[in-house]
Amino acid sequence: MEVKLAETWKCIYSIRMREFESFLVEENRMIGRAIMFDSNEWEILLDLVSDGILITDHACNIVKVNKAYERMVNRTAEQLIGTNINDMEWRKNNESSAVKVLETRTPVTTMQQTVDENGKKEFISTGMPMFNEHNEIMYVVNCVRDMTDLHELKRTLEQVKQMNQSYLEELKGLKERAIDLDGLVAHSKEMINVLTAAAKVASVDAQVMLRGESGVGKEVVAKFIHKNSTRTGETFIKVNCGAIPDSLMESEFFGYESGAFTGANKEGKPGVFELANHGTLFLDEIGDMTLDLQVKLLRVLEEQEFRRVGGVKTIRSDVRIIAATNQNLEEMVEKKTFRKDLYYRLQVYPIHIPPLRKRKDDIPYLIQHLLETHQRKRAIQIRIDPDVVELLCRYDWPGNIRELTNVVERMAIICTNNEILTEHVPQEIFGNFHQIVPKGLQEELELFEYQKLKRALALHKSTRKAALALQISQPTLVRKMKLYEQKYATDQ
Repeated sequence: MEVKLAETWKCIYSIRMREFESFLVEENRMIGRAIMFDSNEWEILLDLVSDGILITDHACNIVKVNKAYERMVNRTAEQLIGTNINDMEWRKNNESSAVKVLETRTPVTTMQQTVDENGKKEFISTGMPMFNEHNEIMYVVNCVRDMTDLHELKRTLEQVKQMNQSYLEELKGLKERAIDLDGLVAHSKEMINVLTAAAKVASVDAQVMLRGESGVGKEVVAKFIHKNSTRTGETFIKVNCGAIPDSLMESEFFGYESGAFTGANKEGKPGVFELANHGTLFLDEIGDMTLDLQVKLLRVLEEQEFRRVGGVKTIRSDVRIIAATNQNLEEMVEKKTFRKDLYYRLQVYPIHIPPLRKRKDDIPYLIQHLLETHQRKRAIQIRIDPDVVELLCRYDWPGNIRELTNVVERMAIICTNNEILTEHVPQEIFGNFHQIVPKGLQEELELFEYQKLKRALALHKSTRKAALALQISQPTLVRKMKLYEQKYATDQ
């Protein structure tokens, strides 16, 4: 079977460049060189096309497909050629461009959907008729494009837009309610979720359990809840349960009467439950509380009353409890080191605060907030180089916000001309070079260069980009890093 090569190619081209359609139709009648379907030139020509090509005859029989079409439908040319379009499985629920072209004798575009073991696929197929000198359709060239990934990307984009709109509405609602953020930075979607949850529970007088690693900002969230609750004008008291000796913990919580124990104040002393009456008591590191005190805390939560150490008078106290821990309370309950009944009493409204490495979108805003705080203290203006911010965003911050606060303050102190540059980034983040004592000028220069190379690699994440930034060749950078790591890395 023969077909005119020039006619076929121009039909494919016209699908992509419709403005030449009338010209190509006219050319179909004039060009006469023909070759066989199995010629090398014909095979190469079709396989160069990135879209799928399906050619059918006047009876809808498949006479040729290219490699792209084989990949799209996951079938070989041997399986497809000779098959009639109308007998194919996907035709049950789809309109064929080839069939429509034969019916209308004009170019036709159709949408098609198929389902196989890889899932649902979507295609757009444009068919172009090829006429002979008697104005009869000899072949239909169908150009097929897989739209699955594009449509999936579009759906994902719509979901992202909806999520962003939801976050904007939540933030708008928070602003309309005049919520006091008080240093709480929430720009990542993770922290917006935390902020939204905290805002919801703030107006409800329920117990809250803040979970998260040390240094993630549990106290800041606790203060946020207090300041936006009905108790905002009352006392907020923080107690670190891990910092109070076991022997003093009960008296710190419930106070004591005069003469209750040796060394006690003659007038006695109120405890934090008494001092926080009508306010909020933030119990940090609740997992460090002794089992004996856990029993007494549970009684206070249930009955809202207690007695001072050495006292007989019952004192009533209306206190809201916000607890926090970085420990696995569920595991502690299993091991019976934390009371199950107290766990359920405190876990009324749990909020998990993610670590800084899981919400890196917040880092630039936290840096800016910390710098502004430092600037107010010292009454100066400090500029930070964008490269420094990018470097800090790449670090995982095992110490979370507490570590970031320490680093930002240190850079603000040591920087010159009130400008924080990459050389002011603490060396321990990218290598403890300061632990190596140079043996001479040459070694000091090498250590300085090693430090620069490591920071460039940390910033740019590839040897090619780092070499380009340092204005050296990539082989030179790789060679120097290998040399320095062999010489100095084991000393760190």
